[in-house]
This record gives sequence, structure tokens and C-alpha cells, in this order.
Amino acid sequence: MDLIIFGGQSNMQGATESLPVPNNPVEGAWEYRLSIDDLISLKHPVGENVRSEQWLAASCEGGGSILPAFCRTYVETCGRKVVAVHAAKGSTTIAEWLYGTQHYFYMRKKALACIEKLKNMGELARVFYVWLQGESDAVIHTTEQEYFERLVSFKNRIKLDLGIEKFGIIKVGYFSIDGEKYDEAIMRAQERAVKQDSDFVMLSRVCPLLSKDIEYMNTNCLGHYNNKAMEIIGAESGKILASFTNNL
Repeated sequence: MDLIIFGGQSNMQGATESLPVPNNPVEGAWEYRLSIDDLISLKHPVGENVRSEQWLAASCEGGGSILPAFCRTYVETCGRKVVAVHAAKGSTTIAEWLYGTQHYFYMRKKALACIEKLKNMGELARVFYVWLQGESDAVIHTTEQEYFERLVSFKNRIKLDLGIEKFGIIKVGYFSIDGEKYDEAIMRAQERAVKQDSDFVMLSRVCPLLSKDIEYMNTNCLGHYNNKAMEIIGAESGKILASFTNNL
């Protein structure tokens, strides 16, 4: 089984308008839950609240996320079974995920527990990390250079601790109310990371387009994607990662 760790803030956590319908389990895919130290069939809603402080959090109000669409396409494209670790939390900056923070501690704890379980089952194959984050950094005006340096540092530590083969980026969309230049600074940093460091792979560039089209946004929660968008983002990203998997 391939292990994919999904990290980031609210759009990775899942902040859609409702529970998607239909909501069938994804064939060949499971979700790991730290609270029960076990695998369950992957379907909406995903994730779990880790500790009362919610250092990691489940999909908002039991709604949808990108994980089922991502894993469904991944399995269909490369024919490999997959286990998903949901490790995201809304309204977080990249600095709040760096080594030494509580978010990093619990992400690492959950991922390592899943790795250990799959090893004991004789099922662990490849390990990947997928990142959808940056909206909060645009809000606080994190510079391109600051975000780039933090992203590389974050990836390097995850590679050391979890042994990931690729760090997949889903390019962030528009979010800041202060001007698009702040979002675009984060976008440039993400593109730069992919260009300069072969550990990174760009999985999707669709969010900047979707974030400007009300058809794909949760109108009850500004700046967040709806279920229709999650299907698009997940399917595109899962297909790209699967193509890299086939070539590794």
C-alpha cells in the first residue's frame, strides 16, 4: 500500500457546503485514524480532531474534502492501493507547521503511527506528502522568499522524519482581501520550489482559476471550495501523483 499524507489548512481540511452525495467508499483506499490506530474505508467526511486543541482537525461540519477524489483517481491511474493520512488544520500559516510546533508534532505522530502499522502488516510501499496551504500566509503578507525558505525547510524535515519520496504541491488559490499580489507571492514561491528542488512536484495549478469562479466556491464560507471544486482538484492532483508513481 502507498501512504499519502495530506497536509495544509482549511481547503485541505475540507470546508465544503455539505456532505457529498453519493458518498460511496473509494475502492482500494483506506484512511488511517490515530484515535483508533486502525484503517477505515475512505469516504467523506475525512479526518479527526486530534486533542482538544485540534492540532489536526476533521472536515468542517462533516462536509467534503479532496481526499476521496484524489485517492480514487490515484488508484484508478496507477492500480495501487493507498492509505490516506489526513493531517490538516484551518487558518494555519506555514510557520505554524514547521519542526518544533505542535502542528508538526501531531502530524508526525499520526504519520509515524500509520507507517508503523503498515510495516507490521507487511504492506508499506511508498510514502508521499501532499500540501494545500498558503491562504493564511497571503493574509499576513508573508513574502515570497520567506514562504519559499519555510517550505523547503518543512519538506526537508518531513523527508528526514517520514522518508517521503515526493512532496506534492497543490498550488494555492486567491484568498487575500488586501490584494492579489499577496496571493501571487505565495504562488511564485511554490512554483520556485518545484523548479529548484526535485523533491517537489506540482500536482495542480487549477486553484487560482477555481477561486475566481463562484460556481466552485462555498458561498457560506468565503474563500473555500465547494464539493464540485474538490472533485476537480482531487482528481487532477491524484492523476499527476500517480503518473510520478508509475515512473519511480
